[in-house]
Amino acid sequence: MAGEQISTCAAFAALAQKETRLTTGLRASGLGAVVCARHEVVRPQGLGDLQKGERYMNMDYIVLASILGVLLLYIAVCYDIVCQWKIRFRQRMEAMPEEMRLDLEKTTVVFGLPVWHATAHERSCQVQNSLTHQEGVGRTDGEGTERVWSGFNALATATKEMNYGAREDAIEDKTDHHNTEKNLKQGTTLPRKLIIAIEERDRQVASFEEVDGTLKSELREQWQGMVDAWIADSTQKNPYELGDGQNVPSEASIRLALAKEELGEAAAGKTTLHGSSVTSFLVMGLQLENAQDRIRRELKGRSILAAEQSERITEQRRAFFAKLRKFRALQAIYLPAAAERVREDDEQWDPDMPPPQAEEVKLFLPSALSRGEGSTELEGLPAKEARLREGQLNDNIRRLRSRLHAKRHLLYYRLEHLVGQRGGTRAAVLIEQVTENIEDAAARYRRAREALISLKGETACVAWKALRDEDIRLDQDREVDALARERLGGVGSQGNRKSTRATAAAISSRQKKMSWIWTQGGGPDADEEELVEAVRVEWATAKARRDRWIEEVDLLREEMRRVLRFLRWRALWWEERRAVERAVAPEVKKGLQAYASQQAAMTRQVSRRFKQSWETSASSAVRVAMENDAMLGEIIAGGESAIRGGEPGA
Repeated sequence: MAGEQISTCAAFAALAQKETRLTTGLRASGLGAVVCARHEVVRPQGLGDLQKGERYMNMDYIVLASILGVLLLYIAVCYDIVCQWKIRFRQRMEAMPEEMRLDLEKTTVVFGLPVWHATAHERSCQVQNSLTHQEGVGRTDGEGTERVWSGFNALATATKEMNYGAREDAIEDKTDHHNTEKNLKQGTTLPRKLIIAIEERDRQVASFEEVDGTLKSELREQWQGMVDAWIADSTQKNPYELGDGQNVPSEASIRLALAKEELGEAAAGKTTLHGSSVTSFLVMGLQLENAQDRIRRELKGRSILAAEQSERITEQRRAFFAKLRKFRALQAIYLPAAAERVREDDEQWDPDMPPPQAEEVKLFLPSALSRGEGSTELEGLPAKEARLREGQLNDNIRRLRSRLHAKRHLLYYRLEHLVGQRGGTRAAVLIEQVTENIEDAAARYRRAREALISLKGETACVAWKALRDEDIRLDQDREVDALARERLGGVGSQGNRKSTRATAAAISSRQKKMSWIWTQGGGPDADEEELVEAVRVEWATAKARRDRWIEEVDLLREEMRRVLRFLRWRALWWEERRAVERAVAPEVKKGLQAYASQQAAMTRQVSRRFKQSWETSASSAVRVAMENDAMLGEIIAGGESAIRGGEPGA
């Protein structure tokens, strides 16, 4: 990684820190591995030492070494920092020995982020590198390496003080044991995965048909064309990504537009600025509202204030009243009806009661007055407040998205990486602060919406829905098949650690509709194109999920076929080794023949055990797969033509 530009992607910070870790006096600072993402076995030549963190050159070499001598037409690489690792992969590969280089003209290489690691990446990065959007990978989660490390981590303490040879032997023995266990478990792992996959495939096919059935044929063809174009060239517009709303007007942009309009009106002699513009007056009122919100947030849930908090609130109240005096002076000019309401309230106030606190003061902006009271000597004041309120709605929807996204990352980081009271407490404080920001943005959105309804009526707020507490949730962008994917990835894995992700996945799997805030266009000027774009994302994502589950079923059936095919081939291979003549002593020759016979018998025994298990499976899905697959039936029946027809991995 040295000398290369460091990404701003959130997940890349850990890699940048590894570059600076102390490695003086160490032969290796860690271990890199390449693991089959489908079956979680370590690839041949798939382990390598890391001299100074997880540098690209190390991982490049290990990846290329693990596929050396294997003819591949399609490779899917899952890596937790694949968004950066892939950028200059072709250029770095040119520095490798010629025999290790991939012919990228003949071999298709696709890249994806492991499912659970992806949540630590930026949204655009997640969408661009999602395994859900890559053809041919089925429902692989890409987290197999992490499950392998869970069994290898205990070895680190034992090997870190070993000499070089002993360490290599220990790691090699552990790897052989791990791979053997994984292979022997295929007899139970594959049918269990098939049961899950068939069930979820049927559900996703039905779900997609519901979405697809509502589309016009021209839209379907257009969107399918976008998907095909993006798969062929990832630089094309991503059909799975929703626009970020940058074209939606913000409060700041509306302020600027109003200020320009007022300057034009002043030049034409249409209004008097009184030393301050109408927009400045309205903005001052909105700022006072926000100041009241900050004070209320400070006081929320606190019956007793610490000295520091009390001093801070006192200062905020003092600043509020200082600005309020200026606001009242302008209000008497621009909004006489409001000034009259202020005087009436003052007269009705009980003199024996203390004056209202800053957070209790009524500001009486145009939206707080009745339609009749809102008639002022300066035309257009309510309309200008309405435009500012629209900007507030847009801004606070974006704030909600941003803060919810940040909170999700913080929760993920705390649950997965922090241990101990100290780190957990710091994270909890930060999460609480972000939660307060979310509540603040929600309160401002609701207030702005109420004000806009008061100014323009309910029909003016069709584009902005009422915000409910259940709309502000964190599982809105989780895939609806997350629970099934979690179950699929956990089949055949060891360990009794309960994944905290499973609960979140279970909740999200029941939530089949995204919260509207994630597809909200942000303003009444949003045309139908923005709605169409949101539906397109839903359609494309539903189609991708359906296609991946169909692929998963096909892959699992093919894997079951190849397992039996390989075992039959391997038994024959051992028998051929038994017949090979070697120039060795007779007693050695007998020992070699006996070993070859033993291995052939063991392999056939495993094959029979798998066959019997699959034929007598309690699941109809497995039995149907066995009965309907002609080649699989031929292999089970013992026909060697299917085995002799090609290499075991063909």
